[in-house]
Order: sequence, then structure tokens, then C-alpha cells
Amino acid sequence: MKKLPVFALLMVLSTLITAQNLPKKYVLIEHFTNSRCGVCAGKNPAFFNLIEQAQYAPEVHHIAIHPQFPYSNCVFYQANTTDNTARVSAYTGIFGTPTVVLNGVVNSGGSQLLTAAKLNTLIGQTSSLNLKVTETGTGSNRSVNVKARTVGTIAQGNYKLYLALVEKTVTQTTPNGEPVHHDVLRKLLPAADGFDFVPGVDGATIEFNADYAIANTWNADEMYVVAFVQNTVTKEVLNSGTKFDTDFTSGTEDLVVSNVKISPNPVIDQAFAQLSDDQVQSVVVFASNGQRVSLETEIDQQSLSIATANLPSGVYYVKITGEKGVYGAKFVK
Repeated sequence: MKKLPVFALLMVLSTLITAQNLPKKYVLIEHFTNSRCGVCAGKNPAFFNLIEQAQYAPEVHHIAIHPQFPYSNCVFYQANTTDNTARVSAYTGIFGTPTVVLNGVVNSGGSQLLTAAKLNTLIGQTSSLNLKVTETGTGSNRSVNVKARTVGTIAQGNYKLYLALVEKTVTQTTPNGEPVHHDVLRKLLPAADGFDFVPGVDGATIEFNADYAIANTWNADEMYVVAFVQNTVTKEVLNSGTKFDTDFTSGTEDLVVSNVKISPNPVIDQAFAQLSDDQVQSVVVFASNGQRVSLETEIDQQSLSIATANLPSGVYYVKITGEKGVYGAKFVK
């Protein structure tokens, strides 16, 4: 396959970033639940099914927090009373479980913890802050690095950067009957009060680092960090990030290979691409305004196809992550 020079790919991606102006704002969901709460067991499954749907999973960051109510002998609360209590105390409207807080705003809930209609209102927003999270280390000793980049202007305020170390999946049947627990808060790094955060000027990047140890009661393969910056007065969350994020604004400096050809181009019903010497791992499609587009994709080792029949006319950008690097592509519908 003929490849364009690296600078050509960077020019394409630079055009995309300029078009979208501001980084994507992920939806941070702080989910207050309790392992002995029967109501939680009744509402949590539908909540998880919603946020794990293909169109929502890449857009949200979820943290399960376990307060001492209604039962202080909740196994996850007892595992870390200090940090679970700290996140409850961050808000004035957490009186029971289950409750969800969306980007710092307590959701009224009702018969459902969260609806698709509510979630749709939060998807597609932008922020003046981008958080790129990188984790290193093996075994029980790990490190996390967060690069906080300002794009535009961030209003003055009292901000903190919080690093929540969570366990992605905990398989354990608890007294309320729940067999699986998702993104369980294990520890706040380096402590419950986080880092003081003073936003930089437009274009500036500020770095934060923390070291931590994996307890022998945790599954080391399931541990990861959710970083988020919050105004401690208004409770507004500026943005959040994890090592799993795949958006152009947080990763263009890591691109090490050239552009990939999409065919046919312009596309009609299906777009095809192939890597010459790499294995496709994941595919993300963006509209020209920088908003992520949810499409059905099929991956077969070095090849991929994207269903484009339902796309409106326009220009689209594709980020292809392989085993060896990240590739950029562009097509017209």
C-alpha cells in the first residue's frame, strides 16, 4: 500500500482538530450504590445495560462509589471508608442509594437511574480541557501520568484534579444478590483531596504523576485510573479521562505512521481500508466538526469495513489503532 509522508497525516489531523476547536467532553458518571441495597440490585442492571451500549460506552467514564448508607457493612464501603465517604461529602444532594451524578450534577433519577434521553443531552459536548491519561508499570507497582491541556480559556475557580483508581469488573455475589460490580472505586490518588489544579493558558499542558500499589485482594489486570477535574465550589466537572480514550485531541502526538487509503472514496454504503503490515485493533470515526460517529464496523486482521449507508453527506475522519501504531484516514460521503 502506498503511504503518504508522516507530515501529510499530521496535516489531516491538524485540520480535524482545528475544525472541532475544543476537545470532546466525556460524561463522568459517579454512581453511588451499596452492596446490601435491594433497590440498587433492582435498578443497577438496567443502568449498566444502558451505559454499556455501543453508542454510549466510548462516551462515558463510570465510577461506582459505595457510601455507608443504607448499610455501613457494605463490603466495598468497608474496604475504603475514607475515599468512599470523601466522594459522598463532595455533594450536598446524596441522601440514598442508588444515585447517579452526571458531570457533577445530581440526577433526579426516578424509576430509572438514567435514561437514554438524559444521556443523549450530554453526549457531544466539548470542553476547554483535555486530559490524557497514561499508565505504566507491571505487577503490583504502577504509575499514572496525566497531561492536562488547556484549549481556549477556562474560567477562574477552585479546581481539583482527582484520580480514582477503580477495578473494572468485580465478580462477587453480594448480600443484595448482585453478582457483578463495575468500576468499583478502590482508592483516590494520591489521597482523597486530590491535586490542586490551576488551569494553564491556552495551549499550555500541565503534568501530574502518582504512584500506587495494587492490593493483593484486587485483580491487577482489571485496575485503571479515571482522572477528572472538578470545581470544588460549583461541582462542575470540566472533563475526565482514562487510558482507554481514543480521540484525536488527546493522541495526535503519538501518531507514528502515515495515512491509510479508504475505498471507494467517495463512499456510498460501505467503506474499506487495509493496513499493509499491522493488525487492526479498533476504529473510531469522526464527523468534520469533530463529533464522534457511531457506526457498525467489521475488523478482520489487517482489513476493516465501515457501514456508511446511514451517514449524512459530508467529510469524515477515521482513526485506526493497530498493534504498531495509529493511522489516520479520510473519506467523503
